[in-house]
Amino acid sequence: MFLCLVMAHLVADFVLQTNKICKDKAVKRWRSMYHYGHALVVIGMSWLVTWNVYFWWFALFIGVAHLTIDICKSYRDSKIVWFVLDQFIHLLVIAGVAYAWTSCHDWSLPFGVELWHVAAAVAMLVCWKPANIFIKLILKHYSVNMPAEKDSGFNAGALIGTIERWLILIFVCIQRYDALGLLIAAKSIIRFSEKDTAKTEYVLAGTLLSIFIAVLAGMMVIRAYDV
Repeated sequence: MFLCLVMAHLVADFVLQTNKICKDKAVKRWRSMYHYGHALVVIGMSWLVTWNVYFWWFALFIGVAHLTIDICKSYRDSKIVWFVLDQFIHLLVIAGVAYAWTSCHDWSLPFGVELWHVAAAVAMLVCWKPANIFIKLILKHYSVNMPAEKDSGFNAGALIGTIERWLILIFVCIQRYDALGLLIAAKSIIRFSEKDTAKTEYVLAGTLLSIFIAVLAGMMVIRAYDV
């Protein structure tokens, strides 16, 4: 149940939440209607993944807690410490709800879904937008200079990083570490002739963080498969 609720959280908090929504929440704070609409999405997703009609008031608690945490975060700067703390408290609430529900009710995954299926979905989601945001904030915290983005607004680095993490995740899950090594070597060769030191440092740091996140996610899936 914890992994199912984490999956719902990742979809609601990252996949279904755009940059426009985040900026509006940060500027208007508690006055932003997006806060309350987002809380409703969290409630709906949390209720949906459990597939239990009686879970609605637990889902309501998750949504209200999520709303409170997000409003408090809107009064803070966009720094890695607040991002990590925000996500940690969200996960703490989810863990508490999952423990409270499973302590009083029998619950199992619906439709024949296995634990590793949910773990794989969570891993894929973590390697997507959450990882991009985490890496960007980490590099900003350590003053690793970010290359200027193109006027088109298309962030090729984020796309490349996401695909890279998904490939690493797949290679770790099927235990093809030779393919993982070839992927890392290929990227190193592509960047070997780069003369811009700042850009090279940015790419190298981002790549190492990407590998770290993807490998951990892959190990989680392998562990869930063995359970």
